[in-house]
Amino acid sequence: MKNEISKSIPALLTMAGLASNGAGQYAALPLLHNTQANINADINALTDAIMAHGLGKDLMAIRRGDMQNKVHVSRGFLTLGRDNFKPVLGSEYNEGWDNTGLVGSLAIPRNELEVLPLLHSYNQFMTANPTFEVASKDITADAAGALHTQLELAIGAVKLQDGVVSNLMVERDVKAANLRKRMSDLIAELKMRLPGLDGRWKGFGFNPPDAQETPDGIGAVTAVLIGPNTAALKWAAPARAEYYHVFKRVVGVDAEFILVGSPADLDFTLENLPANAHVEIVVSAVNNGGEGQRSGVVTLVTH
Repeated sequence: MKNEISKSIPALLTMAGLASNGAGQYAALPLLHNTQANINADINALTDAIMAHGLGKDLMAIRRGDMQNKVHVSRGFLTLGRDNFKPVLGSEYNEGWDNTGLVGSLAIPRNELEVLPLLHSYNQFMTANPTFEVASKDITADAAGALHTQLELAIGAVKLQDGVVSNLMVERDVKAANLRKRMSDLIAELKMRLPGLDGRWKGFGFNPPDAQETPDGIGAVTAVLIGPNTAALKWAAPARAEYYHVFKRVVGVDAEFILVGSPADLDFTLENLPANAHVEIVVSAVNNGGEGQRSGVVTLVTH
């Protein structure tokens, strides 16, 4: 049976954790290269890289929030300035607005990369035309320049952190690749140490390589009462089945399904059922690779 090494990082860490436990449990094999210490070192390296990447993304969210706040404040300033320019420049767009940076429309942009140059244009416009400044409302060239500097720094911080997060993701993926290789190398080393059907493979969380692929799931199960407390069960054979497990659960009595038989045939007689009970039945197929998916539940009502 194949041992697939997952591309999913959480699943990979689960696999590696099981493998580490197995390497500790069966330290006497011995493993020369893929010891518990080496497996744990790779697990810890990946875990640390995941944490660093997560912290990097958290800081990115903070920096984006700071930038968006500065965009919001800047848009308020630009809107207030525009409305105070209107008595002179007109309430509708005309070419006289072009020097303010509002070209083709009086709409205030929302994107930080469009808000930034408009702040610079406001600064230049009021520097050249100080009569448009309204100091009492802090509509000044200096205010536009200060907001421009603050937003520019915030945008730069986001871009810088974006690069940091990208590098942290690369580092995380490198550590994941190292752990996947460790798992692959461990499987190769175990093949030199263990027979293909040895049960110790499962102690490492792996499938015994010479075991069959588990059977397909059981389809519909037919259950018919053939006496007050006896039921006849039948089902069709799924692929790769060698024998079957039959389970029952008496509703209100049993917390879990109980194994009541392991027939090799495609039928089974369930005897000594309790009277006046609801009995749930499921069947699964089994081979040396393990147990397939259980059938759907069939319910019988005894007399």
